[in-house]
Amino acid sequence: GIPPYRLPREIIEREINSIEKMGVKIKLNTRVGKDISIKEIKEKHDAIYIAIGNYKEYALGIENEGANGVISGLQLLKETGQGKKVKVGKKIVVIGGGNSAIDTARTARRLGAEVTILYRRERKDMPAFEEEIDDALEEGIKLDVLVAPSEVLVKNGKVAGLKCTRMFLGSYDDSGRRRPVPIKDSEFDVDCDMIITAIGQSPDSAFLNDFSREILAKNGTIKVDKWTRSTSVKGVFAGGDVAGSGQTVIQAIADGKETSGEIDK
Repeated sequence: GIPPYRLPREIIEREINSIEKMGVKIKLNTRVGKDISIKEIKEKHDAIYIAIGNYKEYALGIENEGANGVISGLQLLKETGQGKKVKVGKKIVVIGGGNSAIDTARTARRLGAEVTILYRRERKDMPAFEEEIDDALEEGIKLDVLVAPSEVLVKNGKVAGLKCTRMFLGSYDDSGRRRPVPIKDSEFDVDCDMIITAIGQSPDSAFLNDFSREILAKNGTIKVDKWTRSTSVKGVFAGGDVAGSGQTVIQAIADGKETSGEIDK
């Protein structure tokens, strides 16, 4: 889900070619849990490293969320990353405040759209990197904070706008941030013809249920030793987003490098 302007595809191709020359075998179009079980993989190999990322998106949970013109940020990033010609709306609303939301907004902007990001807390609470937010604003993307969506407005089966509510920040929640609270009678409509959701993801780790549920945390991430990246199952390791690491590619790469040393021991 990383856009080409941040990670050019030629670099990825070069890295893939490099590891293939080292003798690494890559098996494509194979879904673990469907085409092959994790148990089968474990039986045929001395070690397994799980690095599946976070690709199970959270839903908004609002009326008409499934309307034509509502898509996910990961869908847009995936299609543009694959080099597909993607048709977007003229006025796009991106919902979310993390790096994925910023990547989505900047990608949509590069496709010629007028883009507004809506976030339910204040700018300082956004999980996205500060420099990424600055870059988005410099590119002409608008940011409207203390706003939460309440209903997708539909006309003739398509997105015609988004009903929103102004928020204020109340008491602190478990994340250490103040909880957004709706302001009474503050609803307003945002004019848009496409809505892109980017409010967060979790790992799609259901394929591990029949293998070892004990390695899974409640949020679907894999529980690992912070030093070795090993799980409670011998020979099984995990890193990157699926193991609750940082939000960057660099951190994920570091996890892989460090774990390879542990596997070789």
